[in-house]
Amino acid sequence: MQSGTDIKKDNDSLKTFALSEGQKKVLAGAKKCLEDKFDYDMGQAYHVLTYLNGENTGSPVFPNGDLEPNLGVCTDVTIRALRFGGVVDLQEVIYNDIKSNQSDYPMKRWNAKKPDKNIDHRRVPNQMIWFSKNWNTITDDDYQPGDIVAWDMNEDSWGDHIGIVSDKFSEDKIYLVHNFPSPGYVAEEDVLNRWKIISHYRIKE
Repeated sequence: MQSGTDIKKDNDSLKTFALSEGQKKVLAGAKKCLEDKFDYDMGQAYHVLTYLNGENTGSPVFPNGDLEPNLGVCTDVTIRALRFGGVVDLQEVIYNDIKSNQSDYPMKRWNAKKPDKNIDHRRVPNQMIWFSKNWNTITDDDYQPGDIVAWDMNEDSWGDHIGIVSDKFSEDKIYLVHNFPSPGYVAEEDVLNRWKIISHYRIKE
């Protein structure tokens, strides 16, 4: 790291970025998720969030509530990365925004009549709405470490997967930190163009 510039070398290809402090925090949080390598919750179950800082309190936790730390889905990468990086607690801000602006969110899609502290922030469409309101939406192919990408895997116009751009780049590959049924845990993979990209966000400076 030199003068605010992050450099990553991979396969003899050099990529240089002048990252903001916010981007660095998001990236650091994503790397912590990669280090923790938590498993994908194949059952995609509803969890009452009783964990705080990795410990089970036995009662619902808000803010900063979590499910057991060795388990999660794609949205738990963004939630945990932004917590680990000291950026924001998506559980708190999404819940509060839904309370104030429920019509902005597709609550009818899951037949929800009121906000739910356990699940709302763990839904890809809800995260997309919050990021679109609070982060910069990037409309070109300028992918930088710490950016958040959402995909529409089955092309039904709904976001159903999300991940964070890593600092691992080569000449023709951009790697993302994400959690997906294959391989079944948090991984850093060249998946940017595996599915249809539906949104791309960057933290505001």
